[in-house]
Amino acid sequence: MRSLKPMKNLNFPSSLVKSSNTHFTNSTNLNHDPTLLYCISLTCFSRVFFVLDSTTTTNRGLEFADQMFDKLLKRNVISWTATISRLARTGGEKEAIGLFKSMLLHGERPNYVTFLSVIRAIGMMRSNHLSQEVHAFVIKMGFESEISVVTALLGLYSSHGIANALQLFNQIDKKDLILWSAMVAACSKNGQFSEAIENFRKMQCFGINNVSLVSVLPACAYLGALLLGKQIHGFSIKREFFSDTNLQNSLVDMYAKCGKLDASRIVFDGIPKKDLISWKIMIFGCSENRDPRQALAMFLNMRSHFEPDEITVRNALAACSQMKELSFGSGLHCYLLKSGFSIYVSVGTELLRMYADFSEVETSKVLFDELCHKDLIAWSVMISVYARAGHPDQALGIFKQMHLENEKPNEITLVSLLKACSSLGAQVHGKTIHAYVIRVEYSSNAFLTSSLIDFYCKLGRIREGRALFDKLFNKDLICWSSMINGYGMNGCGSEALETFSKMLEYEVKPNDAVFTSVLSACSHCGLVDEGWKWFYSMKEDYGISPTLLHYACIVDLLSRRGEIEEALKFIQKMPLKPDASIWGALLAGCRTTGSDIGVMELAAEHLFELNPHNTSYYVILSNLYAENGRWGDVERLRNLVKEKKLRKAAGCSMIETKW
Repeated sequence: MRSLKPMKNLNFPSSLVKSSNTHFTNSTNLNHDPTLLYCISLTCFSRVFFVLDSTTTTNRGLEFADQMFDKLLKRNVISWTATISRLARTGGEKEAIGLFKSMLLHGERPNYVTFLSVIRAIGMMRSNHLSQEVHAFVIKMGFESEISVVTALLGLYSSHGIANALQLFNQIDKKDLILWSAMVAACSKNGQFSEAIENFRKMQCFGINNVSLVSVLPACAYLGALLLGKQIHGFSIKREFFSDTNLQNSLVDMYAKCGKLDASRIVFDGIPKKDLISWKIMIFGCSENRDPRQALAMFLNMRSHFEPDEITVRNALAACSQMKELSFGSGLHCYLLKSGFSIYVSVGTELLRMYADFSEVETSKVLFDELCHKDLIAWSVMISVYARAGHPDQALGIFKQMHLENEKPNEITLVSLLKACSSLGAQVHGKTIHAYVIRVEYSSNAFLTSSLIDFYCKLGRIREGRALFDKLFNKDLICWSSMINGYGMNGCGSEALETFSKMLEYEVKPNDAVFTSVLSACSHCGLVDEGWKWFYSMKEDYGISPTLLHYACIVDLLSRRGEIEEALKFIQKMPLKPDASIWGALLAGCRTTGSDIGVMELAAEHLFELNPHNTSYYVILSNLYAENGRWGDVERLRNLVKEKKLRKAAGCSMIETKW
């Protein structure tokens, strides 16, 4: 056997790692001296079973081991190992380790196959402490150079991080193909994708197998390394690895994550023996690439081959949310009730999220109340439902219930709460949340800090918002957008544009949301020239096509300046069909500037058509008629509202109370 360099910096118990005497590596002495083996076994492995012996389950495992020992007709290393191996393969990991201890206590020296089975059992138990202990015992027994044992240990360590696995790998002088493949898999499993690809390139002189290909493809997927993924695809076809279903599944996943859904579908369709994983990957890939219709079609097709599992059902529900068609979601909900999936907390939470996306507040509340066990996600979703639906007081009420249940909020929960506080103007509650953010050290979370900036700016406390912004070391796009929008809503147009210019200096590429904040700031502050400049710059300099929100900002900008005719011409030339925000901005501008009543009526007619149940438009037009002395039209509008049985939303006042 090859000798290894001594391991350094691995946190092994020193009493187990240091050599005791020459008998440890002398198999002849061990075989002829069971008493010595017994002493060594107790010295080296007693700590391994210290935790195990303290549990009832393990005591049963040791009793089971004794029973198994009594039944063995031929008690040698082969029979011991065969029994341990069978237990490790069939979920009896604690019984396997208990039998291994009995084997040592009965003076039988394990071989490397025995260790492979024991390592497998420890891997199923996910115990980092036992991983280190068995490694130390492997060294004591002289199997540290057995390449199959080292490979198994590397896989064991990779379940607890990459550091020890990498150190063990680097200690091996002569690596074989299987060990290289294990290292690539370990890197991918621990999110070290660049290292996985680098090791894959280094191992090519040793050969390539299907395991290494399957292990490196997730790294290609997460890094967006499409070219390397294509090369692996071609190589797999050339070397006849392509018939392996696991490899084909990995290729489907790689193409989908790289945004090549058509290629992903071609590979999927070519899989002769699709398993459940094949369907799950394809459904998730469609949803991830914003093709919910195809995702649901895949889900329906899958049911003729396999019964969906919990994860697949959740992906299908997410696809229903993306497709924005409630009927599909309701139909799927009925299927889940019939098939019993609704008992799963994760499925119930995903259903809750789906109805929340459709703004079905009452249905969401019913589902929330029916959940037997409400996890953090369920509480967060329900708070978000109320905050987004314009019921901030109820959002805070749910948070109070959550607090009484001793459920701690996370960053997502706090973002929804801050939105509710902003809507209510609940300054005390918002500052309490801010204090909590500092106490639990969430201040470095850029998304949460952006919500705090937005909260303070909506209360007119622009200085506090700016202080939070300046403290951020790494400012992301959302933070910049929040600060620009905060300045804009407080009438600080110059500061908003200055902040935007700073963002560009830091080479942060703006998106459509940032441009909405910039144009809104120009609109609020009457910066016409700057507004036109950045509106045209969107497409010309940044390749961003203006949306209805951007057009609405320009209409608002022109209307506020009294340029109603120009605003109307701009609307008529729009490549998109105007929505309520466009006509609403024009109507508001007409009211402010006292413009031509004909333009007002045109805007109002479009608004009545687009949103017939919104009484505020009728009120605005009625007031405009009254200001122009057209009392007959005022009476006509009142009668129209009565005929349609519309009711004006009642006004309300709010005061902030303590929690």
